[in-house]
Amino acid sequence: MTKLRILFVHDHLFLGGAAKAALRMRSVCQDLGHETISIHGDKVELKQFRSCAVHGKAGWLDKFTEMCFGRGQMDKSRQLRAMTRFRKFLRKNPQDLIWFQNIAGAEKWGWSCNWIREAVNHSPVIITMHDMFYLGVKGSYVWDQSIEPTRFAGLEPKELHDLLQSKKLFVNAPSDWLRELAKSLYGIDAGKVLVPLLPEQFAQIPKTKKDGEYTTYLVGADNLADERKNILPTLRMIHKNDLLEKAHSRILCLGKNLPADLCSDRIISLGHVENPEEYRKLFNRVHFLFHPSLIDNFPLIIQDSLALGCPVVALDRGGVAESVRNGITGNLLSEMTREALEIVFAVNSKMTPESYGRLSQSCLSFAQSNYSEESLKPVYANYLLGVCPK
Repeated sequence: MTKLRILFVHDHLFLGGAAKAALRMRSVCQDLGHETISIHGDKVELKQFRSCAVHGKAGWLDKFTEMCFGRGQMDKSRQLRAMTRFRKFLRKNPQDLIWFQNIAGAEKWGWSCNWIREAVNHSPVIITMHDMFYLGVKGSYVWDQSIEPTRFAGLEPKELHDLLQSKKLFVNAPSDWLRELAKSLYGIDAGKVLVPLLPEQFAQIPKTKKDGEYTTYLVGADNLADERKNILPTLRMIHKNDLLEKAHSRILCLGKNLPADLCSDRIISLGHVENPEEYRKLFNRVHFLFHPSLIDNFPLIIQDSLALGCPVVALDRGGVAESVRNGITGNLLSEMTREALEIVFAVNSKMTPESYGRLSQSCLSFAQSNYSEESLKPVYANYLLGVCPK
């Protein structure tokens, strides 16, 4: 395969699931022999990855000039600066391929979907949909309304069609659910490109569960109070109905903003953990991942959990069913109700060490077959060959 220069564009460098996914995808491309670099808005660096912060923030002189601007004029000025700097970067650093990941959180830096219009003038462009942002949905998730087509990635219908037909633009997603949504809304035949897991992210042996010990669940989000994640309402329902006491279970909560009135010897706050090694060690303390999120595309926390041999209890929404399979990788619930959780918690608490060990091994095997870097390298190689056949 011809060595490609690939630019990865993602709002954050490492904070958030989409940024972490971008770096994992970038790692596979590097292992395939391609030269990679990231553009991001954060003023941070990761030593193992070449990167460059590009934003539209004003310098000291411009800040004084803009003091009399209204908000709309300031935003426009920031967008113009960001675009100018993006163009300058592309002129100085020509690329064979520009790969857009999430840019939903980059509006504050002056980024916009107009960057895609600019990028297709320089090289083929890939968009990976990590959530619904490129579908024209302002937020990352929607659960209380139907989704109507507007403009895909800010592109007018004919503009989108022409770019796809001329093979200047390619679209993919890590889940069939989001691919089908893009097809139904915009007629896009998006590819499926899974997020890889690196060798160090896999457990070497299955997890164990002893007779008589607490059945321990892990629930996690950057912000536990995020309404989209449905964590606090679910914890309150569990607490109100004494479901953990009945099933000799407890829940460890990873993330910020767990209310004090929910904390107890059954619902335990872990706070925020960013270090990857410390994050993986948390799974040594739990038997199941608990994921009540209302809609998700391809949750990395589920992928991480399976790779560590930890089964998942999740709500069947979005693309979750593609990784959580009843009896194979955990429990998939049609509703997150008291009745459903009471049954699942009771069954999980009564699992024998042997049956739990088999379930844990099933999770490991599933993750290894579907998400390991080695299994996905040929997929990435073929995909890139289709985008850049030279």
